[in-house]
Amino acid sequence: MGLIPRGITGPVIGKVGPAVGYLWKGKPCLRAYREHINFPNTEEQLRQRSWFVGMVRFAAQATPVLRLGMRRQANEAKMTEGNLFILWNKRHFQLIDGALDIDYAHLKLTAGSAADVYFHAPQFKENEVLEVDFEKNTLSLRASGDDNVYLYVYAPRRGMGYLSAPTARRNKSLSMRLPEAWSGEEVHLYGFVVDREGRSSNSTYIGVGRVNHYEDRGRYIPLNKNWKDFVDIANEANNPEAPAEAVGKEQETLEKPTIDLFGDPPEVP
Repeated sequence: MGLIPRGITGPVIGKVGPAVGYLWKGKPCLRAYREHINFPNTEEQLRQRSWFVGMVRFAAQATPVLRLGMRRQANEAKMTEGNLFILWNKRHFQLIDGALDIDYAHLKLTAGSAADVYFHAPQFKENEVLEVDFEKNTLSLRASGDDNVYLYVYAPRRGMGYLSAPTARRNKSLSMRLPEAWSGEEVHLYGFVVDREGRSSNSTYIGVGRVNHYEDRGRYIPLNKNWKDFVDIANEANNPEAPAEAVGKEQETLEKPTIDLFGDPPEVP
């Protein structure tokens, strides 16, 4: 039974004939109700449902993150944070041979104008402890040491994710304890910042690694970063052994004599 608490001009709550009234974010809404829904269950429909269900499940696990990082954009778009996440990221979810494939490195979990930070490679330590160091973004003048930095960790095999407690930007390090049952699990890490005004930064994909495998330092993947130090970290992670030619050139450079600008130049052999 539907209710109209304020008369015919007031909001409708519940089912009234073919319509259903409800409140969404404090606003009265009305939508049509279909008693009979046909599900032919064709192969293409089953594929579409599997694809959509996979996105919804990921968004549901990331709900605490989406509320921190997409609330303002969702309110402006007049949709939920989960629907906005799907709208922005649906191209990163694909069905390959019936299995859902997710491009974790390019998922957008938060978006905003807050200054981000540069994340170091994740450190996986004993007792399911994860630690990530970070540096202040020197290119931003709006950064404050009081801004909160968060980590989000997602385990694909379990279909579960955890949001860390916040730490101040000035601390330059964040650690969190993952469930004991996650030992050995492959996890994907994301980081973002929420400033004092409640604005979020764009999320950063930090990397992938295995819980409790402290010999596995994870993999740092910079996205649109121009800071040389962290690009070098990424290059070393992808190419741990430098080519012989590069080593030879480096030694040749070191052996070149220096030139004294205030005296006679040394003799070059």
